[in-house]
Amino acid sequence: MAVRMSSGLRRGKTQVEMRPTSARTLESVFDMLHAEIADTRVLDLYAGIGSYGVLALRRGADVAVLVDKSREAEKRMKRAITQYHLEDRSVVHCEDVLHFLNNASRFTEPFNIIFADPPYEKVVPAELLEHILDSKLLAPKGVVVFEHSKRQAPPDVVGLKLRKSRVFGDTTVSIWDAVS
Repeated sequence: MAVRMSSGLRRGKTQVEMRPTSARTLESVFDMLHAEIADTRVLDLYAGIGSYGVLALRRGADVAVLVDKSREAEKRMKRAITQYHLEDRSVVHCEDVLHFLNNASRFTEPFNIIFADPPYEKVVPAELLEHILDSKLLAPKGVVVFEHSKRQAPPDVVGLKLRKSRVFGDTTVSIWDAVS
């Protein structure tokens, strides 16, 4: 699926192919987070092509770490990062997300925004959110943006407060704020 990124750095360039998150969904999510993107550290879990991480960088994030276990996804992420000249502000990890979260001690600073777009049928949202919190990778006033099936209600998770949920076709995007 091709996605047209209509704003941010270097807009108007030919777009690389993106994974399932639709252009409408991406634009809506970034409109909801508009003022929160600049000068942040972003983590993109189950990144696929890196739609969230790349767009966050293009909208002013300082650093993005993109994680997906697929070698094909790794190639596509690196191609998108190169296309927009974002190599100095991004890191791609080709590994299982749970393995990545269980080895979070390699990072000295937490992330302000964590995006997660897991395969709906293979990942239980509440369990992944708990893994994210247990990893200590979310900053104290951080935000989690999570894509899940519209058939799944956004879970209640201790340590997170649901800010908003919006449905886009078969997908729900839920946004949580970290609470102390």
